[in-house]
Amino acid sequence: MLTFKTQFPIDSTKSPDDLLECARAWIAGSPHSELARELTTTQLQDGTSLSTDNESLFALVYTDSGRETAGVRYEKRQDGEIRWVTDVVGSKSENEFVVAVQLSVDSELPVERLDQGKRPYILKSLMERVGGGVDGDLVVSDSPIMLKEQELSLAADIICARASYAMPIVYVSASNNDKPYIDIEQTAKWLSGMAHVVVEPSRSFSFKLMREVYGENAYGGAVGIYWPDGIGKWLFLPTGNYADPKDMQVAVARKIRSSLLSQRTKRECTWSHLQELISRRHLKELKDSGSSDINEYIRHFDAEVASKDEEIRRLEAELSRARYARQLTNDAPEVGESRLSLVSTENDLHQAERLDFIIDALKAAAEAAEVHGRRRDVLDDLIQQNNHSGERDQILDRLKPILRQYDSMTAPVRAELESLGFSILEDGKHYKLVYRNDTRYPFILSKTGSDWRGGLNAFSDLKRRIF
Repeated sequence: MLTFKTQFPIDSTKSPDDLLECARAWIAGSPHSELARELTTTQLQDGTSLSTDNESLFALVYTDSGRETAGVRYEKRQDGEIRWVTDVVGSKSENEFVVAVQLSVDSELPVERLDQGKRPYILKSLMERVGGGVDGDLVVSDSPIMLKEQELSLAADIICARASYAMPIVYVSASNNDKPYIDIEQTAKWLSGMAHVVVEPSRSFSFKLMREVYGENAYGGAVGIYWPDGIGKWLFLPTGNYADPKDMQVAVARKIRSSLLSQRTKRECTWSHLQELISRRHLKELKDSGSSDINEYIRHFDAEVASKDEEIRRLEAELSRARYARQLTNDAPEVGESRLSLVSTENDLHQAERLDFIIDALKAAAEAAEVHGRRRDVLDDLIQQNNHSGERDQILDRLKPILRQYDSMTAPVRAELESLGFSILEDGKHYKLVYRNDTRYPFILSKTGSDWRGGLNAFSDLKRRIF
């Protein structure tokens, strides 16, 4: 069972030998490996094979015109029954060096549940010893990528999948205090070799970006996951289940890991393909030497067939996982939970806007339902499980004092309204406020305020019309 998979560019100035040395150091430095002592003095090269009762390691290297491929397969048995297999295969061409890391587990005897295993430590070793490569406009790293205020177009390309990235991007928006909600340094280390962690510089950057991407960006402390193919996004709001930043970090990391299992690995970065290349090379060497050793031919033919069988099993597993993934509309629910999915053509004008409207409607329906009746119980459960307030209350808390004290459109008032997402247009004797560029709901505001009641009335009218 495949439990972990990722692929990413590494430093193209390094060689496959550097990759093998990194793999050697990874196992040699493990306090849990029986091969560690032997690997302190053994250099990995093509054909290296080491084993103990519970562990084995194989290294292969293949060089052809324009491409070099090297890989290591490390197997470890746990309690004599459960087998863990880690494949690290890198393929280098003239312009790029891509490495794939896969972890799988199986058992000789039936077991109720197999552990998923930790993120392979080799990823940390690769970042430290080899270094990340270039992925589109971004460099693969174990540190967060900090956007600058002038990099609005780069952020828009990320959100709209207009850039040629191979890795998913975790976009961390700024909270109202212009700081990220989660620990970006820790998150970047958790996700190194799996995803880019991109951090926006300020809250005002969010509003500028919103106009460029039609409101598809995460903002207000939320974290969004954007995929290279542009198909869908995942949004994590700093409320409800993710009110604790650490819970949000864990959820983001889990989502990235589970989603990468459905990503198709480059064929040249798979262990089965590397085995196939080696078998073909040996067969060619036999032919060129004029050998008539039938047993030797059979051995290499069998090895090539075995590699193809492994590739078929790998592709069948990926196809099965892809079919299963299409059946899911969100993260797998916890035990005892079930999911509902609603279709909508409207986009949120602010974070979790539609969810807030739905919860309000459910609350009204619940109050009208018979107490202790089935309808009331179902509605109360829906409210309790999904009552995670979005950004509406924060916006209203800031908007109310602005309008209560309003007597004219001063520069500070204009700046506050614009920071909340309002565009301000001149309309004769009045101003016309347009929220988040949606012209269907203009709000007329007089150029001069009357008294405090007039400001509160304007706030109440605006709240009813838009919020």
